[in-house]
Amino acid sequence: MKKFAYIEKIIPLIRNIFIPSIIFAVGLLSFYISAPFSQSTNYTFHILFYIFSFGCFLTLLYFNQNKPVFIILCISLAYILLNFIKIRLGTSFLSSSFYLNLYFFTPLNLAIFYFWPRRRLLCRTNIYLLLALFFQYALAEHLTNSEIALGFSAYPYLLGNILFAFIIIACFANAIRSGNNNDYAFFFSFLSVFFAFYYADNSSAPSLFFFCAILCISISIAQNLYNETYKDSLTDLASRNSYMIHAKNFPLKYSIGIISIDDFDKIGESFGKRVRNILTKLIANKISELEKDESIYRYSPDEFVIVYKNMDKNETFERLEIIRRAIAGASFLYNPKRKELKLTVSACVSEKKRSDASSVEVLVRAHKVLQKTRNFSHNVTSKA
Repeated sequence: MKKFAYIEKIIPLIRNIFIPSIIFAVGLLSFYISAPFSQSTNYTFHILFYIFSFGCFLTLLYFNQNKPVFIILCISLAYILLNFIKIRLGTSFLSSSFYLNLYFFTPLNLAIFYFWPRRRLLCRTNIYLLLALFFQYALAEHLTNSEIALGFSAYPYLLGNILFAFIIIACFANAIRSGNNNDYAFFFSFLSVFFAFYYADNSSAPSLFFFCAILCISISIAQNLYNETYKDSLTDLASRNSYMIHAKNFPLKYSIGIISIDDFDKIGESFGKRVRNILTKLIANKISELEKDESIYRYSPDEFVIVYKNMDKNETFERLEIIRRAIAGASFLYNPKRKELKLTVSACVSEKKRSDASSVEVLVRAHKVLQKTRNFSHNVTSKA
């Protein structure tokens, strides 16, 4: 039982880290094996970087998300300025105050925006944040014009390397803790930006590694948007939005079963949100094991909806009873060092009637009966 619990935690981490790690590994191997590339190849990476950056910006602007936008902005500014320095100063750019200051401010800004709280993009706070960012680069330009470099004469890249090490290690630790695909994407993206600076004297390094950085973020954004639309990020079941989309294609005859976790709020108060999420996922896995052929949706934080096509409510009632009894008889291990917990669920089934205009009416009818039943008792299955 404990082995399966560990495996269950590891699989999502492997899945989320797989794509960005492959992108970074392919980029790094390509660099060590074939760099410097031809001018046309470098130009291709250069164009793709701007295409993906602009596409990500428009997507995040549409969905009103701020955190990835500012990180993309920092990466884009770093790429533009690094190319400008190389063109303007030639081979001597590595020792210039312009490059050393950029080497310092880039990881500093990445760290700030990575740990900045997630908010809506279109708000007044972000305007001030954007102005502060441009003020910072104006300060960097003033320092450069004054021939002041933020570093030590004996170790000119020390501060920049320390900041890069800090944000990369912190990002990796956060990714391990959360298992979130965004955190893994940011980790490999920041690592790619570091390699772009570290090998900046190579003609291919900036275009290749900055492209790898933006590609990792782009795929992560696409995955998140897909999951938010069609999948529940916690349980990997279909989401409420997915239910509303699929409801248009339900057959003429079907039944809907609602399964609700008993004492959901009390579980959160007693064990915390993190443990409650683990238990919710374990219950979702149990339901999926018992109903492998049916469509299962996580409709709300404590409710799951199962659509039984071409079945009446009597048949569905028996199926829900099997699930309810299986969960009530199971023990759930949320921590190897803690005792297993006993949990229960309550369920209700409603059948599609001729008078029902849509699946919403079927679902609402079942939900009303379920709420009424739970006012008096838990761990029961009822019919609507």
